[in-house]
Amino acid sequence: MMRRQLDVTAYTTFDHVDARATGDGWTDEAVAVLDVESPRDERTVTLGLELDPVELEHLEPHADTVPLTPGQARVLAAELESAADAAESGEAMTSGRR
Repeated sequence: MMRRQLDVTAYTTFDHVDARATGDGWTDEAVAVLDVESPRDERTVTLGLELDPVELEHLEPHADTVPLTPGQARVLAAELESAADAAESGEAMTSGRR
């Protein structure tokens, strides 16, 4: 059995989301774990994503993590809110970065 890179617990933000990894001429689709946490004694918010290694054809088992400052996490949260609003109303949305 392959070892998971991200721990999946009752506290994992999303333990089953559909995910896609795309490379030059290939795409892997798999169930994934998406987790947000703020580790104790660190002043960061960590966003982590791991695609189920059993379903991957092109990628080696791994997890991607992005450490964010609290300010960056708030910008991301605002962008997610805007994208959710656009998706619900059927509008297209691109990055809010100016």
